[in-house]
Formats: sequence, C-alpha cells, structure tokens
Amino acid sequence: MAKGETAAQRFLRLNGFKGTFREVPVPKDRKTSALEMAEASGIDPARLFKTLVVETDDGKLAVAIVPASRDLDRKALAREIGAKRVDLAAKDKAIKITGYQMGACSPLGQKKKLPTWLDASAEGFATIYVSGGAFGLELEIEASELLKATEGRLAAIA
Repeated sequence: MAKGETAAQRFLRLNGFKGTFREVPVPKDRKTSALEMAEASGIDPARLFKTLVVETDDGKLAVAIVPASRDLDRKALAREIGAKRVDLAAKDKAIKITGYQMGACSPLGQKKKLPTWLDASAEGFATIYVSGGAFGLELEIEASELLKATEGRLAAIA
C-alpha cells in the first residue's frame, strides 16, 4: 500500500472502480460529523452520505449509507434486512470489523465485507460523496458505481 493511501483508495485502485478523492479542511484532532464535513466542503448535506455499521437483533452486521442531512430509518432497514430490529453497532465492534475509525468509515475497503444498503435518495444526484477512509477525505462517486463496488442494494432507508 502506498504511503498515506487509505484502504478505500487502495480498493478503488486495485479493483478498477471510478471515483475522485479530495481532502476537506477539517480538524484532524477530533471526530467531525457528516454535517460539519458538508459545511466545511461546501457539499449539499443531502449529497454527502455517512456510512453506518448496524447490528440486527440476531447479531448480524450490515452497512447503511444515508445522507448527512437525514437519519437512518431503522425500521425500514430492518425490513430490508429481514430482521425485527437494527441498532448502531457498538463502536469497538464497528472499528474491528471495518478497520476504520468512527467518523472516517468508508463503505469501501472494509476488513470484512458486509451486506450494504444505500439510501434511494442517492439516485437523485449525478455523483454522491462518501468517506474516503480518513478524517477529512471524501470520495466522489456515482451511486451506481458505489453499488457495484459494495455489491450493495438501493432502498429507502433514511
């Protein structure tokens, strides 16, 4: 892995998916919320998506990718997954499974491949932004390309 390259950058490079990384000037000494990232970068919060690791009531993990401007609809995601309930995974568990710190979790290049759902609102944009795998690093990518890369599904989950 090249010096300074995140797992998400490596994943795109090695697998031939298209996307553009850009750095956003945010504090590196603390977790930055998705809304703070949108404001710092000038990106519409509806177009900047946060990556959430969730756990079902029976202990299965999954990834939900939802706009910074909206909250995860846990009931809708539970229906999509076929579970009774979903909650955010414990921080330590999410870090261990993905290899990413909270606030810098990319849907790409995770240590363990998890079932992934992207909110359907992503279809309304030519490109969306997701974490590039480091604080202040964003990936601009087409929703269809992200779905291919994650083998994800599109659903109304926000």
